Amino acid sequence: MTTINKAVTDESDGEGEERRARLRGRRIGLGVVMVVAVSFIVVSTAQIVRAVFGLGTTPLAAGPADSPEGQCALGIRRLVRALDRPVGTDPGSAGGASEPAWSDAEAVDQACRKAPGGLDAWTALLRLRAAEQQLAQANDEDLQPLRREVAAHLPADLR
Repeated sequence: MTTINKAVTDESDGEGEERRARLRGRRIGLGVVMVVAVSFIVVSTAQIVRAVFGLGTTPLAAGPADSPEGQCALGIRRLVRALDRPVGTDPGSAGGASEPAWSDAEAVDQACRKAPGGLDAWTALLRLRAAEQQLAQANDEDLQPLRREVAAHLPADLR
């Protein structure tokens, strides 16, 4: 009878080790999944916070007026001023494509493409323009975050 008990005990030890190995494998797998998920959440949160609060925005370099940086910054400042309109006016009358200041928008776009950081400044301007066109009854307070974003891309002397 002792031989039967010993054989049963040997089989149960083998199954116990196998169960412990499976459990250890599951724990390691869940640990890896948790590390990947937490890493993804942290990286995504950092990117969203930077985008929302404008952290890490580097302004265009202050350069001579004939440099791509200078042309981009001056052109963006001119186009932002063209977008300024009194509250309550028709958004199509100011900032539209028919506005004389926007006739050279393509040249400003090309200068911004050549300047380091110029594309970021150009896209900030386009977001402001789109918001002004889409928000018919927009007041200055609604557009201030977008205006601050565009200004953050300009050199300090052009803000």
